[in-house]
This record gives sequence, structure tokens and C-alpha cells, in this order.
Amino acid sequence: GVFSLLFGSGREIGQALVADPRIQAVGFTGSRGGGTALMKTAQSRPQPIPVYAEMSSINPVFLLPEALRARGAQIAEGFVASLNMGAGQFCTNPGLVIAVKSPELDAFVEAAGDALKGSAAQTMLTPGIHDAYQQGVGRLSSNDKVREVARGQAGESAHPCQAGLYVTAAEDFLADPELQEEVFGATSLVIECTDLAEVKRVASQLEGQLTATLQMDDGDLDAAKALLPILERKAGRILANGWPTGVEVCHAMVHGGPYPATSDSRTTSVGSAAIFRFLRPVCYQALPEDLLPEVLRDGNPWGVSRLVDGKREA
Repeated sequence: GVFSLLFGSGREIGQALVADPRIQAVGFTGSRGGGTALMKTAQSRPQPIPVYAEMSSINPVFLLPEALRARGAQIAEGFVASLNMGAGQFCTNPGLVIAVKSPELDAFVEAAGDALKGSAAQTMLTPGIHDAYQQGVGRLSSNDKVREVARGQAGESAHPCQAGLYVTAAEDFLADPELQEEVFGATSLVIECTDLAEVKRVASQLEGQLTATLQMDDGDLDAAKALLPILERKAGRILANGWPTGVEVCHAMVHGGPYPATSDSRTTSVGSAAIFRFLRPVCYQALPEDLLPEVLRDGNPWGVSRLVDGKREA
């Protein structure tokens, strides 16, 4: 209730807030550089505090062979719709597509590229976000191991997001850590693998992610089983035959993941469990009834669901 919105240049306002001794915990959504800077500030205080930072994620989508063979065009349509949503300014935007090189993958790339060429440019939120997007696209465009498939329409607004689709080989992706860097906006990179074993190698080398998606059919079950133990260690949310840009506020939602997706992989920033980031447990041992919070007193005066000696009491 002290303020609703503060404006400032660079990271000065955020770091000043995190350094203030009255602040006891921090939630943050933004770049890896910004989140890391806040974490350093928080840890350098006389009293360090937790920073729950949601930062960088490229949200890999695994196109498994049978699904690609059966419905590649449909998958391409859903992929482009997800990629373009909100000019790609979603932390769950599908920025990486991984599949075995095949005629079916070629057809998917062609269909996705055709759809992307017709997509109108959307205005990005700020000039700074647009500049960072342009730099990210520039890294891909200037890499001689990366092939441009398609660009969307250029647009005429002050800071438009011109969508992009690129392709590279798995061996080149694995050899170049820069290709894992997030491009925050409507651009995605397709990784062509020689076989399913190389798909696993790519998965095992990925950084922490908010999401990982399996596009699969019944015939892909064994391939999905082989990937699942890797993905469980890489991502906070694993989904099948959907798109990661759909985030629901519900009890089951996990919107978190290993670094650099977040600074604390045990938490979620969306869903009912998100409140636990800002709660601290307190134990009342052998306190007189009159000193206990009313909700904890005998007889359950508030009628809440609680455990008493390990037994649930309504």
C-alpha cells in the first residue's frame, strides 16, 4: 500500500528497493541479467533475503517422429500461433524446436515458415525489449551455422516484432552455447538431429526451463519415456500435445524451473502455491491456549481444515 508503480532508469530503482532493510523478500520477472543483479544485491545485504526471480527460458518443443508424420501441418499451425502470441513476449514462448531430421521435419519447417511469412508485426512493450530482441535475432542471423527459414512482415510501428524462424544442426547447437540464449520475442530455432539418441543429447545439454513440450502419438511412447527423466530435471512443467503459452492460475500450475528459468527451482510464480514464497513457518510449542492464534486453538473455532496429531480435522 506504499506505492503502486515506480519508474526509473536502468536497474537503479529495483536494486534500491532490494537493498532497503524493510524489504524481506522479492518477486521478479525479467531478464537473466536483471534477476542476477537483484540476487547479488539481496545477498550482499547485512541481512540477506530471498529473491524469487523468473528469468530466462527457451521452452523446448520436441517433435517426435510419429506425431510429425501423422499431423505435421497441424502441429506447424499451432506452433506459429503460440510463437506469435503477444509478439512472442511470453516467458513460456516456444523458442526451440527439436526433432530428428526427416522429410516430415522438412515439411513442418516449410509449413511453419509459410505461415510465419504472412504474420503481421506486433508492437513490443518497450523500446528496450525491442532492442534486445533485435540483438538476439542478429546473433542468429550472423551465425554461419544457422539458416534463416522465414521472417514475418516488418511492420511500421515504433518498435515492431518481426517474427523469425531459423534452423541449425544439433552438432552445431551443442558446440555453441550462444544458441541457447533466449531471444525474447516471436523467433524460434529448429534443431535438426540425426536420430533419437542425438535428441536425448540435446535435451541433456539444455539449461533449466519453465516448460518442455512433447508433441507425440501412441507410437512415440518409447521415445517419450526415454526423454522424460531428462526433462523432469530440466523443466518445471512438462506437457504433451499442447503449447506452453497457456498458463492457468490453478492449484496444479508450476510456473518455475531450474536456473536460469528461475532463481529457486522449488517455487512457482503462478498458481495457488505461489503464496508460499512469501510465507515463513512458525512453530508454537507448549504455548498456553490464550497465547495461540485463534485459528490454532482447541475446538477449531474458525472451522478450517487442519491436521491435529496427524489426523485431518475439518
